[in-house]
Amino acid sequence: MMFKNLRLYRLAKPFAHSPEGLHEHLESFAFRPCGTLEQETLGWVPPLGRRATLLTHAAGPAILVCARKEARMLPPAVVNEELAERVAAIEDTESRRVGRKERLELKDRIVHELLPRAFTRSSHVYAMILPRSGWIVIDTSSKARAEELLSLLREALGSLPVAMPRPVSDPSVLMTSWVAGQDLPAGLELGDECELREAGEDAGTIRVKRVELLSDEIRTHLGAGRRVVKLALALDERMRFVLDEEMGVKRLVFEDVVLEPLEDVDGDDDLARMDAQFVLVSLELEAVLPRILDWFGGEEDAASAAA
Repeated sequence: MMFKNLRLYRLAKPFAHSPEGLHEHLESFAFRPCGTLEQETLGWVPPLGRRATLLTHAAGPAILVCARKEARMLPPAVVNEELAERVAAIEDTESRRVGRKERLELKDRIVHELLPRAFTRSSHVYAMILPRSGWIVIDTSSKARAEELLSLLREALGSLPVAMPRPVSDPSVLMTSWVAGQDLPAGLELGDECELREAGEDAGTIRVKRVELLSDEIRTHLGAGRRVVKLALALDERMRFVLDEEMGVKRLVFEDVVLEPLEDVDGDDDLARMDAQFVLVSLELEAVLPRILDWFGGEEDAASAAA
């Protein structure tokens, strides 16, 4: 199970649930398909796929869970086309204008009529819980999808105090200084892409790829007051990724030196391969996440407590 896009959250309290206990909590919120008049459903499924039975999978330092979302595909264009035809028919046969309230009622009726016949589409979002280091890592680039999974987990557990990490130093300010030529933390190297944003409410964005980030071209953008909000980085020749201003990680790629142990896993055993991948990813992330916080001066709360 290779995580590629990471939304990071810190647990405010120790995670006291065992994998077995967590499974029992999740059972009441297991996935079920959409009913005939439901537009979408969300629930837990076995993270190792249909051959597995448990809604949790524990390996290495982590617990893996998976939320499945099913949505009925009813394009607005289809509804609006049907609505236009019905409105036209009423106005032609009854020689009157259809008002706003009646249009809304017609639209609701059309949705209810078409929903049972609409196709469904499913998507999965995986989350890794790291109890001993206090992280929840969600494999999605979408903040909305991550919050959706957290809400479902919170509903299953009764409460789940989590928050996005709050580093002491602004990641955007520090990433901008790296691109300006300031020394990077040990083991960290610049990649060949970044995203720069202007200041102000109507800020424009410039995306550059496959360029030398310490070039005069980039310095010109920095001199104009633009700041780095996304930055490609490489760490210890073990992984490459793009880090954003909220400490989100995108397009995470592990180098061959990290992936070598997977060559010994039976390629025909899907469950064994997924388990081995998950152990590898969880160990790497548990080691690197504290380092990311250290790059930006540690956590704000931790610093306040120390003071």
